[in-house]
Formats: sequence, structure tokens, C-alpha cells
Amino acid sequence: MLRPGFIEPLKGVKSKTSAYRLAYALFGPILPLLRRFAPRQITTSVAVGRAMIALAIHGYPKPILDPEDINRAAVSAG
Repeated sequence: MLRPGFIEPLKGVKSKTSAYRLAYALFGPILPLLRRFAPRQITTSVAVGRAMIALAIHGYPKPILDPEDINRAAVSAG
């Protein structure tokens, strides 16, 4: 199970949910601060996708993945 925390949308990804679009609009300007002070709580839409592929192929030792685990799995995917 993936528990991603805050997902930074990349490559033009936009949520269909208006509440999320509003949250991204509000948090977008402070995202560099979030990345600096809470890097373990943030992942990207690209990392989530890569992690999902890596998990389907290789699995993962933990059943529940937090943002740090998701990012680690995404890097292992290449």
C-alpha cells in the first residue's frame, strides 16, 4: 500500500478534484520550503508512477510505503 503524503504534480499533471487543485495552488509557492524542511513527506507524480512499476516487478520488503520508501523504490526503477 502506498501512503504518499504530499505529491508534487509534474509534467502537466492536474487533479480532477477541485480541492486538490486549490491545495496545490496554495502550497505551490511554499513547495521549496516543504522540500527543504520536510523532504521525507514529499514525493512526485513521476516517482509514484515509477515506484508502482518497480513494486509490481520486484516487490518491496515493507507492506506499507511512506513517501521516503516510494522515492527509494522509484530510484531503484531507474
